[in-house]
Amino acid sequence: MKDFSKQGFRIARSSFEIRLVYTGFLIFALIGYLTMGLIGLLRVGPGVQEIILHYRGSGDEEFFGRTFGQILEDAHFHAFTEGLILLVLAHVFVATSVRASFKVILIAAAFGSTLVDLFSPWLIKYVAPGFAYLQMTSWAVMLTSALLLSVVPLYEMWFQRGERGS
Repeated sequence: MKDFSKQGFRIARSSFEIRLVYTGFLIFALIGYLTMGLIGLLRVGPGVQEIILHYRGSGDEEFFGRTFGQILEDAHFHAFTEGLILLVLAHVFVATSVRASFKVILIAAAFGSTLVDLFSPWLIKYVAPGFAYLQMTSWAVMLTSALLLSVVPLYEMWFQRGERGS
């Protein structure tokens, strides 16, 4: 971690051992985000109506919707885990050679979409079903930003030419 405190540190110049550790983390993060997307598709469904049914129910006994406690439990778990994962992903991404402005935009999009993902279920359930569109958008931005936060450092560590550590 001391490498991150050095001015101009780039992950591509890290030692083999450090690149191996970050690669392992990035692969697990990618698997985590991909499985999160698949679980969402299987549990909730691919469309706005499915999202609305998932959180609000159908008004009859076929779909009950999520309870306050269930939404609270999901928010609690996701706030801690997604926050920590994004903290590490953002630190690793900052050490790439990507333009600073793009770094700021992507990191803000990743944290912002994750925050929207935490609040959308509450809005869908207790404010208006139309917030399901916000939920779908947050999922798309979350997965896209996670992919970029993971793949760019992987590419730079293993495929970018340049000075490397031993």
